[in-house]
Amino acid sequence: MEHTRFTVRNYTGYTSVVFGLGVVSVGFGALDLIMVAPKGLDQAAAVGQADVLISAIYAVFIGVVDVFSSRLAMAEGEQRTSHRLPVLGTALLLLLIPCQLLGIALGLGIEPLMRATGQKAELIPLVGDYVQVRTYGIALVLGYIVISESLKICGLKNLSAVNLVFGLAVNALFNWVFLDTGAARLFASPAQAVAASTLVAQAAMATTGGIVLVRRLRTRPDRFVRPRRLEVLTEFRSMARTAPGIGLRHFNDYLGTTIPLLFIGTLGVVQLAAAAVATKIYTLFCRVPQACFAGSFVFYGYALGRGADDLTRTVRKMRLYAAVPTAVATAVTALAAPWLVDAFASPGLDRDLARNLLLAYLLYVPAYFFEQIFGEMLTVQQRGGLLFVSSTAVTYLLTIPLAWYSVFALDSTFLAVACKGIPTAVLAFVFWRALRRTGRPGADRAESEMSLAQ
Repeated sequence: MEHTRFTVRNYTGYTSVVFGLGVVSVGFGALDLIMVAPKGLDQAAAVGQADVLISAIYAVFIGVVDVFSSRLAMAEGEQRTSHRLPVLGTALLLLLIPCQLLGIALGLGIEPLMRATGQKAELIPLVGDYVQVRTYGIALVLGYIVISESLKICGLKNLSAVNLVFGLAVNALFNWVFLDTGAARLFASPAQAVAASTLVAQAAMATTGGIVLVRRLRTRPDRFVRPRRLEVLTEFRSMARTAPGIGLRHFNDYLGTTIPLLFIGTLGVVQLAAAAVATKIYTLFCRVPQACFAGSFVFYGYALGRGADDLTRTVRKMRLYAAVPTAVATAVTALAAPWLVDAFASPGLDRDLARNLLLAYLLYVPAYFFEQIFGEMLTVQQRGGLLFVSSTAVTYLLTIPLAWYSVFALDSTFLAVACKGIPTAVLAFVFWRALRRTGRPGADRAESEMSLAQ
């Protein structure tokens, strides 16, 4: 299949669409905030805080998506999607059951957790309203994300983009319906209403995306094969073993980013505001390398599934194709730092500090690049245990202690940001060594996990 061939055109086309999807997806959170803002400052603050908590919770579950997507990419590269997708899809449905139960438990626990950590009493029920709706629908959310990834992997990336834009329009429509019509009486708070509208939009995108995916795949020469019970159970057990490690690695990455910001907040409003602006700009910058990493993830999966003899050469080209746009984006962001800070600045912002903190983020982009791209390759190889153990050790033994020392001992906001380069470089080295040790046998292992689900 043409879309699985690793060429400059295919790689650029895929990563460009992923970048666009990343930019558009930001609109969901922004739209919620814009439409709930007229309902009061407390509602807007609650939605903003709840969105941060939801990001942390979803990070744990995203391992399910990664495991499914990597196996589907290998099946697509091997041209066995018609046989593998029914097995993977059925195993995924079984895996979503414990995910849903865990999501409900996390939703119920969010208000007690906020009370225990001394959060503002008036915000707790509002945040709880939002988080509970989003976590109660975790299976639906994961289903939508999996369908979106499947569209991209199966050569339907443009339809995935159209589906996301459709979902954004649905989200806007139901935000208005749930906030400004008689339907508002159905919800305990405006925060709960915007959470519900997001779920409706995701349900709509899951439905339309699923219909398009199945119809397009049925036009292929190979027909879907009814999955055997033993295949499904074996696949389910394998996915259940691997997904938690990958998901917890994402959660560790999230904590490694947010906890230093909490430390910086103790230094005062000026430092926190500057750090927030620098972090926002850096997050937008990261859309470029993250799109490249997503492309590397999929094309590495294609190559493993295809059993490419020139895998080493493919990986080198993959790194080059990802490195060039990342380097260009880094240089442009560094040169444009003063103007970018001005664009996001509010009255009283220390612009020099914000610019310096942005440059501190950019200092460790080379380490970040290798840590992420090697991590994507290990994810495709189903190395969930390694990813979990290494990221946990580095996060709690290096990232957080170094940030704590920078803030509370050295009183340095710059070092609190820049010091993350050390644990990032350590992780990059660990991942590189793991890939070097496995070599081609590592690919065989991943292929075996995909095909046989040992």
